[in-house]
Amino acid sequence: MIVYLRRKKKKTKAILFATLVLILLTTVVGIKVSSLYVKNIGLEKQESSLEEQIEAEQEKHIDLLKEQEYIKSDEYIEQLGREKFGLVKPDEIIFVNEDED
Repeated sequence: MIVYLRRKKKKTKAILFATLVLILLTTVVGIKVSSLYVKNIGLEKQESSLEEQIEAEQEKHIDLLKEQEYIKSDEYIEQLGREKFGLVKPDEIIFVNEDED
């Protein structure tokens, strides 16, 4: 009977120890999972922000390409000549408003 009680106590202690180890492992895994979840949310926000930034930069790039094409055009050269250098075509008449001076 005493041997039986000792074995029962050993089994109870082993089960208690195993239960405590499982609880500890479950707690550690739970904490790790929650911290990874929070980190994942932060990274998703950062990814969204970076995607918006990429879209904005792509729009700027398209605008710059359009501007580059316009600068190469004859229309731009003509506009620049008129505004900066006061040039006119041979068959044009210039009217000057004296009130603006």
